[in-house]
Amino acid sequence: TPTEVMGIPSMKIAERRLLLRFPTALVVAAAWACLVGISTQSLAGEKRFGQQVIEILRDEGKIDDERYRELRELEEAEHESAEGPDSPDPTEFAVSYKNALNLTRNDGQVKIKIGGRIQADFASIHVDSDLRNSTVKSKPEDDARIGGDGEGVELRRTRIYLSGDLYNRIVFKSQFDFAGGGVSLKDQYLGMKNLPYVGTILVGHMKEPFSLEQLTSSKYLTFMERSLSSVFDKGRNFGVLFKNHYVEKRLTASAGIFAVTSSDVEFSSRDRDFNLTGRVTGLPYYDARAKQLVHLGFSASHRFSENGTTALAQGPEIHQAPDFLEIAEFTTDGSTTIAAELAAVAGPFALQAEWKNGWFDNRDEENWEGSGAYVEASYFLTGESRSYNTAAGVFGRVSPIRPLDFDAGDCGAWQIALRYSWIDLQDGSTNGGEEQNITAALSWHLYSNVRMQFNYTFADVNDSGTELSHASGHIHAFHTRAQLEF
Repeated sequence: TPTEVMGIPSMKIAERRLLLRFPTALVVAAAWACLVGISTQSLAGEKRFGQQVIEILRDEGKIDDERYRELRELEEAEHESAEGPDSPDPTEFAVSYKNALNLTRNDGQVKIKIGGRIQADFASIHVDSDLRNSTVKSKPEDDARIGGDGEGVELRRTRIYLSGDLYNRIVFKSQFDFAGGGVSLKDQYLGMKNLPYVGTILVGHMKEPFSLEQLTSSKYLTFMERSLSSVFDKGRNFGVLFKNHYVEKRLTASAGIFAVTSSDVEFSSRDRDFNLTGRVTGLPYYDARAKQLVHLGFSASHRFSENGTTALAQGPEIHQAPDFLEIAEFTTDGSTTIAAELAAVAGPFALQAEWKNGWFDNRDEENWEGSGAYVEASYFLTGESRSYNTAAGVFGRVSPIRPLDFDAGDCGAWQIALRYSWIDLQDGSTNGGEEQNITAALSWHLYSNVRMQFNYTFADVNDSGTELSHASGHIHAFHTRAQLEF
């Protein structure tokens, strides 16, 4: 047995299981221990052998941070079950909490997660008089937004979700948002994973695979709001999604077909109105141990439509401000949008940029084109690094090295960031306006699930194509957010 070969006496059941699951890790761990002169008894001293193996895999860059956390949780669960006087009932559930409530059946065949988020915002906004008189009221909620100088508060997101993993094959998620006093549908899907060649297939209401910024959860964005170019993003629709990863998660691919339903998830028409959307990402350079990577990605979506309608409206990256850019609703026979992604991480420093372009078929007048882009840079003053989900090609949760503890003198994680974004919705006779924004941000991650954000945004709006008038001017805004995951 592996235990006898390595001469490690009286190994616990959990450790044997872990060793059998990771034979390569055994060889690496044993060689490393011999080279630095550490005995196997010292490995089993302060930390269990299984923990040592997992840490070596992470330090050697064999697994990323996400996989490291999963293996640690598995090792701890197996160790706790092995220490009990009697074998646990495989059909009973263990309850734990880590950024969400987790219910796991002892045999590992059923895993349920219940959680949510609260984002409470405050904004102070100053708008030039010309822009103040040309505010677009394109959405009902704009009536409650700040049209000029003023302050406001809102619950940006108040969400609850239930997700699950059944028999290591079936996955599902149900998520609702209660912000604004109503109920809106977010993720509602079910599917199968670990399918040969296909990977994972999901059916339901979900985000289309388009744009790094859009697919990164709002919980993990560097800034409070997405950039101006997000007006081209597809958002959530009802459809079928295929996704998989390759080359040791260095390459991801996803594609799907979606009915254009938005949040009401209703679609009934004899006319075609659906999106065909896909995204590929790659990591030409990735060093998990040094926390360094280079990410490249490309997304494309084509809307097949007959007598469909669409409209575009965008505000200055401040949710409580109204939209100053607008393309009024028009009849369309289709559109094509693309997004090119670039991101890099070097320890505490991160860079991210995207360029997006859209071609729209306006049956009422003529075809027109719009484009937008952003570039942002961030730096952790306390030494953390942006985490990256290699299986999905997106950024994830930030876990402070030293979570807030006043008694120990620990202050959590502090991050500074700067972003420039631009959008142009003017082409020929179509004039939706043009805008440039600069946003500075300070984020305080008290814990892995608690964060405070402080953003200052300067917006330069040119020839705003509103229904009331064409105007130009500046916007200054200071906005903050308190965020909690539970």
